[in-house]
Order: sequence, then C-alpha cells, then structure tokens
Amino acid sequence: MGRTMRFESRVFTLAKDPEHPEQNQDACCLDSARGLAAIADGVATGIFSRQWAALLAEAVVADVPNPDDPEAFASWLAERRRGWSQSIDVSQLAWYQKPKLREGAFSTLLWVHLLPEHESASGPQQCWRMRVFAVGDSCLWHLRGCQTLRTFPVEKAEQLEVNPVVVGSVDLGRDAQIRFQHYEDRCQPGDLLVLCTDAIAAWALRRAESGHPPRWEEYWDMPRAAWQAEITRLREEGHMRYDDATLMLLRVTDGRARPSQTEPAARATAADGTTLSEGPAIGEDSQEAQLQPAGDKPPPAADIASEWKQKAKEISEQVSDQLSEGVTLGWRKIKQWARSTESAIRKYRQKNRDKPPDD
Repeated sequence: MGRTMRFESRVFTLAKDPEHPEQNQDACCLDSARGLAAIADGVATGIFSRQWAALLAEAVVADVPNPDDPEAFASWLAERRRGWSQSIDVSQLAWYQKPKLREGAFSTLLWVHLLPEHESASGPQQCWRMRVFAVGDSCLWHLRGCQTLRTFPVEKAEQLEVNPVVVGSVDLGRDAQIRFQHYEDRCQPGDLLVLCTDAIAAWALRRAESGHPPRWEEYWDMPRAAWQAEITRLREEGHMRYDDATLMLLRVTDGRARPSQTEPAARATAADGTTLSEGPAIGEDSQEAQLQPAGDKPPPAADIASEWKQKAKEISEQVSDQLSEGVTLGWRKIKQWARSTESAIRKYRQKNRDKPPDD
C-alpha cells in the first residue's frame, strides 16, 4: 500500500561539543505525510532546555497549535508545560539545580505546514499552501531553483546579535511577550525549504550579504560525516559560531503516493539521535526515495536491488563516520603534541638565556 508524502527530507545536526552530543540543545520533528516540520533551539542557560526543545518540536507535529487564537494557544502551551514538569525527577536534582527549576527551560520554535491549496483538493498537487510560524531566531529559507524567495523570520545577520524571544517551560507571567511571526505563501513541487538553528542561520545570512549565498542543494546528497566535517572546518576558521547546529532540508513533492512497506512516523531528534516519538523513525541523515505514481509497484528484483543499494549506502556512511572521527581525533592529538613541543622549546631557550655564561 502506498503512502503520500508532501516533502522528502534530510536532517543533519552537530553538537557544540561533538564529543558530547547528549548536550545538544537543538531538536526537530517532522511528518512528511501531513506536511509538517518543526525545529527548536533550547537555551543553554535554562535547565533541561534540551528536553523542552524536543517536547515543543514533537508537540507541534502531533497537535499543531494556533497562535492566532490566544486562548487556544495558552491551553496548548499549558499542557506542554505540565508534560515538561512531570518528566523531571526532582529527587535526583543537585542542590544548585533546584533554584533554576523555578525559572525553567527556554527554547525558540519554528514550524512549517504544507496544506492543499484548496481544502477539498485530493491527489497530486501542483501547488501547496505553506504556513510558517516562528518565535525566536531559528530560520527558514524558501528556494526555487537557485533563487531564494524568502528568508524568515530573520532577514539580516545583524538581527541575530540580540537575544531572541523564547518560549518558557514555566509560566513567569511574561507570556504576553511571546508573539509568533507568521506568513503564508505558495510553494511548488521541487521547491526546497531549509530550516536551521541560529548558528547556521547567521553564517548563511552573512554569506548571502557578501554575494555568496550557501549552495543548499549541495547538502542534499552529502553524507552526514562530510557535513559535520564542513561545520567543524567553518567553526575552526571562525566563519561559524561554536554552537549547536541543526539543518533540515525539505524537498517539496506533489503528494503523490508511492509504494512503501512501513509508514514512517513523526520523529523528534536530538543530537544523540534519541527518538522521542513512537513508531519507526526516519533516520537522522535519511533521504526518502523518489516518488512513484500510485500502483506502479516495482518488480521484486527492483525491490531487492533497491534494498541492497540502501544497505551499501548505510555501510559506506558508517565507515565514513568512523574515518572522519578517527581523522579528527588524530589531528587533535597532533596539535596537542605540537603545542607541547613548542612550549618545551620555549622553556629550554628561556632557561639557556637566563643561565650565566661559563668562565
């Protein structure tokens, strides 16, 4: 039986400290069948912000809120806050954590929802109605071919230099400040939607302002290890801030059904790959197959070939990840050795300069 998909996806993430992915405060969740994707960036100064960001991203996809209805959104947010509070075992907290619990966690939030242009429309779509909501500095790019149609909600890199408005896990009496920015547009099959957290957004906006915008399309076929290596290089060269980095690429389709043996479920993703929703998960660096017309089921031989091709790709990327990790660790050891050697030489020279000459 086939399933419909409103977009295909690739998801990449890299923690601020790659050796501690469990500390990544970013999270994302998507449901390609319903055309929903959400991304959130937990604020490190809060407590359990990673869990709060993941909870928000998952909740948006499971039950899309309506920020335009203040009463309904307040009820939706209150339920999420109860879920966050109930997930914390207070008895396990250290003494210095308990005071911070009163202020809670904080996170940005952005989501995109693709809907049929006409409510009664069914079957393949020539155009989708796109609704985007955002609070904070996680960003979306809408591209058609090589042309950027819109960046939202941030349009200039300098806008990322101020502290963003965030959603809190505790009601501190400041909910009136949570004002979602919202826009609607039309998107077509083949359009690329890019969702990312602020570290990537700042780098991308600076590139665009210098006349050299990122080539987002190149990331679509890039192995996860190669993407992480590029982010590491950009950090080391000072082009990207040292912060958690998450990138979601959504390739808009016409919603045509394609053969499938399993139904991927929505998934919330943290840097360590934790799946926070039930059901089969879409891989962190998965690329969903090209759509086929409903009923055009490939012959068994094609299924087998496709399965082996996918397995070969997975093995290749695993080997690539291991090699990348080994090279990174080796390079760090070389740099540490070089620094130690340089320090020893300086001490030796200083010692000889201070030594009185022989009579």
